[in-house]
Formats: sequence, C-alpha cells, structure tokens
Amino acid sequence: LYDPELSSESSRVTYLIEKRGEVCKLAVTHELADAPKTAKHVSKDGWTLILSTLKTLLETGEPMPMPEQAT
Repeated sequence: LYDPELSSESSRVTYLIEKRGEVCKLAVTHELADAPKTAKHVSKDGWTLILSTLKTLLETGEPMPMPEQAT
C-alpha cells in the first residue's frame, strides 16, 4: 500500500466521527490537491483496504487477515 516514490508528496488526512444513536458515522477526507493524478489513484485502493479492515475489527472484535504483499 505504501509507495516510497510518492513519499515526498504532501497530503492531509482528516476524519470526523459523528454519533448517530447507537452507532457512529466515520467520514475520512484525504486531500491531495497538489499531488499528481497517480497518487490519487494509488491512495484510493489503500483507503478501501484500511477502512474495510477497521470496519471488520469494530464489528467482530477480530482483525481482518491482510493480503500478502505483491512482489
């Protein structure tokens, strides 16, 4: 998920947790205003995996197995 070639690109991640009765809503914003279009494409897949893993942990109490790193 981490690409060292994009490490010099700046970005900002903010999150907001809102209580909604017995549940909550998590909103994540990843600002990539000055990053190249490739960074936006690469980071999208990373956030999908990260948030899916978090959701599984919160719902089941067990971490989701992580896929093997592609070589």
